[in-house]
Amino acid sequence: MDIAFDDIINVNLLKRKYEDYANSLTSGNNIKAIVKDFISFIKQIRLTTFNSVLLGILDEQERIAKKILLIYNIRYILLIFYKSIIKMMINKLINLIKSFLSLI
Repeated sequence: MDIAFDDIINVNLLKRKYEDYANSLTSGNNIKAIVKDFISFIKQIRLTTFNSVLLGILDEQERIAKKILLIYNIRYILLIFYKSIIKMMINKLINLIKSFLSLI
């Protein structure tokens, strides 16, 4: 397997983008927009990825991110529980991002 200079640059850009998402989610400002952007980012990565391990990680990240959006959309129904559920899911997504970063 040959690794080109472009591959190293792409991995560094990917790592930086994931770190930005983790920091943005940690700050807690406009989470819904951040999660929507993260889902579209994952979909773009998926178009160029053929590695089954990476695809599995992306699937799990997308699944959790979509659950966060679902909870945000029905938060008035779950008004009592939604904050704790969202915090738990955000922490899980951050942990998934950090575990992915440790693989890079």
